[in-house]
Amino acid sequence: MLLYDENAREEATLYLGRDGSADEANLAQAQRLFRCRRTHKDRAIARGTLAMLADIASRYPGKRIEYVSAYRATRDESRTSPHRGGRAIDFRIRGVSLIEIRDYLWTTYREVGIGWYPAEQYIHMDHRPGDKDIAWTFLRGSNVYHPSWADRARSKVRPTRAPGV
Repeated sequence: MLLYDENAREEATLYLGRDGSADEANLAQAQRLFRCRRTHKDRAIARGTLAMLADIASRYPGKRIEYVSAYRATRDESRTSPHRGGRAIDFRIRGVSLIEIRDYLWTTYREVGIGWYPAEQYIHMDHRPGDKDIAWTFLRGSNVYHPSWADRARSKVRPTRAPGV
């Protein structure tokens, strides 16, 4: 998959299996690419999160995934944050509707958190094994949980798989 780091203005190619697996070199590259932008600390990204990323890349072949944030290791980041746990990525794909990406992830996967940031123009996705799904929209500085788009999307299709399965 072709990746672009919005912060470092760096492009890279990463090779992942659809289940989020990779060889040691690609896992090391993913850990470096998705490092904390403020502290420069790195951490392995959860396999389930990498599986969703690989799925998105295969769904939009040839499209570059632009990521805004992944691992976060700052003092002000909540200890329970999926970013702190290496389980979240915020991203966009130029030329692909955020709504299309959002609804695809929400209707395909379970044990996930999917956030839509329309003003900022990105999608948050995280893998949360064993936890309930959660969806939100970030509007005017606040998260609006259980948005109507989530109910509409899942009224048509129920997710059947966890990331990497």
